[in-house]
Amino acid sequence: RSEERFTAAFQSALDAANKTNGGTVLIPSGNFFFTGSVAVPRAVTLQGTYKVVPSHTTGQNSDSLTGTVLMPTGGKGNESAAPFITISHDSALIGVVIYYPNQPPNQLPTPFPWTIVLAGANAAVTDVECLNCFNAIQAVGAARHYIARIQGQPINTGIYVDETYDIGRVEDVHWNPWYCHNETYTAWQLLHGRAFVFARTDWEYVFNTFAFGYAIGYHFVASSKGSCNGNFLGIGADMATNASVQVDAADSFGILITNGEFTAFGSPDGFDSSQVIVSPSNTGSVRFVNSAFWGPSNSVATLSGSGTTGFGDCTFSQWDGSKKGRHAIEVKEAKGNLLVTNCDFQHDGNQIDLGQKSLARAVVTGNVVQGALRVSGKAHNTQIGLNADSNPN
Repeated sequence: RSEERFTAAFQSALDAANKTNGGTVLIPSGNFFFTGSVAVPRAVTLQGTYKVVPSHTTGQNSDSLTGTVLMPTGGKGNESAAPFITISHDSALIGVVIYYPNQPPNQLPTPFPWTIVLAGANAAVTDVECLNCFNAIQAVGAARHYIARIQGQPINTGIYVDETYDIGRVEDVHWNPWYCHNETYTAWQLLHGRAFVFARTDWEYVFNTFAFGYAIGYHFVASSKGSCNGNFLGIGADMATNASVQVDAADSFGILITNGEFTAFGSPDGFDSSQVIVSPSNTGSVRFVNSAFWGPSNSVATLSGSGTTGFGDCTFSQWDGSKKGRHAIEVKEAKGNLLVTNCDFQHDGNQIDLGQKSLARAVVTGNVVQGALRVSGKAHNTQIGLNADSNPN
């Protein structure tokens, strides 16, 4: 084992492939330790033994790992240090396991820098297991990035996207707690972890993604470059303690979420849990279509900001976990619009609180509810009609 030797040898092989107008550097099975960083040059692929993304349940037992395993050790305690692997224009990382041997599973997590950074157009990472990364994958300034078939348990941030001005793609990414169930370790993840974070990205396409056990499942934020618009199909979050989806900022073209599944396990002490949080800072459009929400959170959605939020053909199975008469959808200080159409409210409880005329417009039509229709408050312009309750005529 020689960490410095592996770092230098890998970089030398990658640079040699670049000098021959591109190519593939193949890595055999084994554990490879690194103290430093590796840069994948343009038109070069770094490829391990896996053709399909693996999954391992290890804890601290690295002997159970199989295939090509990359083990970074550099940057311990410093998130701002150089990333482990940087992937440039038209380059890719494929078919490896990444495991941090100095990240014990039985204590508070230790910060490390980004594991994988996509730093050029068409940069790709596929069939990779980010087993216990602190921050797993960053795509900034990486037009048409391709992130697909990724698994693992990143602790702080799973994927972060920003400065993407041509369609990026994120597909089949599943974050699960396979590495560690230790209470101290996972409590930190539940308090601070974010599975997917999107800042400025134009027409991001996200398909078949899932996260279990984070503070926030999908976090939409603003950077100095702007905010997100995109198409999110078949996404899911389970046991997100703050929110399954939190929108601090959305572009005016909208965040379009279809066929989502969002589950809450309850409200830990000190948390006012909600499946969807739209923050006061948001000015854009957020739409949920044919999505399902279940689990005993306090509310399904708490809404602020001046944008439009819509729920169409959605199923709301449970809410009011605190048993205090909470509404499924609660308007806090929203100044925009709310659309709730053709939804199924399956819990016999308060359905919608429109607030006290902070909303500009509210449309509540074509829904079916358990028990009586219970919509309180009003917008400046409120339209309610054609809703069907379960009470006998």
